[in-house]
Amino acid sequence: MFYDTLSENTVKITLTSRDMSDYAIARESLLDRSAESRRSLTRFLKRFQSENSLFTGKSADRLFLEAFPSADGGCVMYVSTLGTGDLSGNDAPDTPVTLMCGPGPLADIARFGTAAAGISSCSSLYRVSGGWCLVVTAKPTEADRLTRLAAEYGELSDDSIDIASIGEHGTLICRGNAAEALSVLV
Repeated sequence: MFYDTLSENTVKITLTSRDMSDYAIARESLLDRSAESRRSLTRFLKRFQSENSLFTGKSADRLFLEAFPSADGGCVMYVSTLGTGDLSGNDAPDTPVTLMCGPGPLADIARFGTAAAGISSCSSLYRVSGGWCLVVTAKPTEADRLTRLAAEYGELSDDSIDIASIGEHGTLICRGNAAEALSVLV
């Protein structure tokens, strides 16, 4: 494996077939948009960052990943941060916490939104192929409470790559105050 820093926010990573095996990335999964392939790439990127200080000193907004299988069984990946970005998740203590509940049925997501309405400072509702997702942001002091609520009402993710993927591929239904809007509807 080797990588080239193309700019402050973009890195080109070249993996051989052996690297793919070592990092447990299946060549076929590069073309697959399944949850398992996203988790596999997320694990790789976090491990890569810890080993190589990728995008050090920045805070995460969105991450853009392009992966191209190569003829030798390896691949070439371009990883870019959009806005200010980082894979590290080393947030400052006063940095707001963002997490996602879903995908799941609208009724469950609406119940989570109702419970989170007074806690979240910002929330967005997305329609995705697996149902609905609610992405919420809150003060770090409310993170544990919000995490417990999200786990109670559906699948929980605080992974910036999962959240960025929903933001990029999901259909935005309501931005900014979705939790409050859902609480009125339920």
